[in-house]
Amino acid sequence: MRILRTKKAKLNFVIAAFASCFCMMLVTPFIGEQFGFANSFSNVYLDGEYIGAIKDPANVESLLLDARLQLAQEQKTMVLAEVDCYYTPVETLFSNSMSEDELYDILYEHLKTASVDIQRAYMMKIGTYTVYLDNIEDVYEVLELAKTKYDPNSLFQVNIIADSEREINMYTAELISSDIQIQDVETVGIRVSEIPLQEIVQNAEEESDETAEPEPEEETEETAEPEQEPGEDGLKAMSFGEKVEISEAYVSMDLITTPEEAADQITKESQKNEIYEVQSGDTLSTIANNHGLYVKDVVALNSGLTENTVLQIGDEIIITVPQPELTVMTVEQSTYEEEYYGEVEYVYNDDWYTTKSVVLQEEEAGYHEVTALITKRNGTEESREMINEVVIKEPVCKIVEKGTQTPPTYIKPISGGRLSSNYGGRKAPTKGASTNHKGIDWATPTGTAVMASSGGTVSVAGWQSGYGYVVYINHPDGRQTRYGHLSKILVSVGQKVQQGQKIALSGNTGRSTGPHLHFELRINGQAVNPLNYL
Repeated sequence: MRILRTKKAKLNFVIAAFASCFCMMLVTPFIGEQFGFANSFSNVYLDGEYIGAIKDPANVESLLLDARLQLAQEQKTMVLAEVDCYYTPVETLFSNSMSEDELYDILYEHLKTASVDIQRAYMMKIGTYTVYLDNIEDVYEVLELAKTKYDPNSLFQVNIIADSEREINMYTAELISSDIQIQDVETVGIRVSEIPLQEIVQNAEEESDETAEPEPEEETEETAEPEQEPGEDGLKAMSFGEKVEISEAYVSMDLITTPEEAADQITKESQKNEIYEVQSGDTLSTIANNHGLYVKDVVALNSGLTENTVLQIGDEIIITVPQPELTVMTVEQSTYEEEYYGEVEYVYNDDWYTTKSVVLQEEEAGYHEVTALITKRNGTEESREMINEVVIKEPVCKIVEKGTQTPPTYIKPISGGRLSSNYGGRKAPTKGASTNHKGIDWATPTGTAVMASSGGTVSVAGWQSGYGYVVYINHPDGRQTRYGHLSKILVSVGQKVQQGQKIALSGNTGRSTGPHLHFELRINGQAVNPLNYL
């Protein structure tokens, strides 16, 4: 009986399991229509806010486009509605969903709230700076205002031409002589604000085709740089330092700027980073001062730089300089009178050393009239080129006689040794010794070889009070060396010696506190510190 009950229980369990599976197969499709399992639906977000789930995420983009189209048709104007709409798969087992109609209504209302009116404008780009203007006349006005400061007499005018380097409808601005008629120049803009830029160029090209081709000489005269009469001063050339790009754009009305505001923005100076190459004599302080900065400002701009950093010639450091967005380059002709000096004339003397020179004739300034072309960047001179000169008074050149021979050099008179007494003031090492030491001492064993510091003629070789045994050598450059406290002299008066030649042995003679060599160098009879000349 017990075995029968166990089999019956197993049979009932198997039947119940099959029944449960069958029920799940029947019920699941109906549940899925309302809830769905994981990944059957996608959550939809609008500008970062969750708005619900939808079964087919591919319809989200289609519904958004339909909502934009309806909004544009209703308002009958161009509108700009920036909306961020995205969707992600549902990560839960079940998820409530919305109908496509519900999602469409939400998208439409959100677009309607976010929409702003836009209009056709003209985008002017200078480097990374961009400004939007209402019409082409405003573009001309902005650029005219920018250049008027440097061209008060309106000798040059703004001209807009097609940019041949760009395939799309892009235009660039240039400055040409006011004597040139814009409509006569090929592929240039006609200054009519109602005509789009693409029509401007098309009309200009049509007019050019209808006009007979001019003679080569006439074309050169019409398109060449304006020339003034020889000797006439004034503005000769003018250009923008940066490329000015112009194109049509549709933007929010709030972004459109007036010509006065745009001109102020592109001409006012703002701080911009530049690379400066360190020159001879530069320090962080001088570089900072020359650019209107503090040292701490320069340090802050350059990683790894400190206030104690020693700069090397050729180092590159970042500095800030005031610069406008738009640079105006000008070339002006100027005639003026000034003093000037002739080049120094030299008379070479082969009997003198290069360290010797004598002025034979003092210079006197001359006077001349100069015509120069002066290149300026935003009114600041960058370079000057003289193109004509009329001498009013010839200068008197300076005449200098100078030597050609290489002066002798001086070497340490002993090998080794310990510097035991420096040049200059000291405590007397022994009774009667000088407190103003006129040479230097090297402590060295008696008998160390003493060599001539430089070639010359022996003038003294013998005993002197205080020096003990001493040798004086007169050198061709007028200097004299002295070697004192010697134990033995190996040269005689009048003997010529070469640099490095052995002349004596060191010792401890005269007023001395121990074996050493006393060495002096005298210029015009006055003792100097030998260490500065060895």
